[in-house]
Amino acid sequence: MATPKLEEQIAMAGLTYGRRHDIFYRAGLIVQVLGAAVLAVLYPLESPFYTVGIMLFNAGALLSGVYLLVWISWVKKIILGSILIGIPLQIIGLYGPPQSSVTIIFAGIGLVCVGAGGMVGKEAYCFAYREGWMLLWLYPILVLVNLIGKEHRVFNALGFSAAFLLLLSLVGKKLKQPLLSPCTTNICKMPEQQMDK
Repeated sequence: MATPKLEEQIAMAGLTYGRRHDIFYRAGLIVQVLGAAVLAVLYPLESPFYTVGIMLFNAGALLSGVYLLVWISWVKKIILGSILIGIPLQIIGLYGPPQSSVTIIFAGIGLVCVGAGGMVGKEAYCFAYREGWMLLWLYPILVLVNLIGKEHRVFNALGFSAAFLLLLSLVGKKLKQPLLSPCTTNICKMPEQQMDK
């Protein structure tokens, strides 16, 4: 029996997900790359505008998180939930007490990175993108180093540059795929099989 196309699998699962949704998901990935680029360039220059990179990354993660297609619903809830908690937490940190505001902001960034890491992890899992596995480790390392100690300029500059290059490579591969590409690693089960678990 032939494996049904992704569109047929989506219909069998009772989901609404079309080409438009995939375009918005990819647009969010592009915005994440732009944010990572701004951060990688402006942070080493000690420009206060590097925060624009963080805001762009947040916006891209939110857009991609909303339009993410995964068969296991709780995975999407964790990814999107962490982004939806992380962004307001960063805003709260801006207005919080000075002694804890940086920690609150980094915690919010960390939660957004959990969501972004979930998305690149999904790309690594379904399409065997090595960059996704590397980013899945790089994001938490960057956040934890900044949460545990004080800001490390050289480490952060190198980490932000690595994140940008890895994300750029991953998104470049993703954009070369046709819209609504099915999983290529043959490890994803049919939606009805996954939803029963």
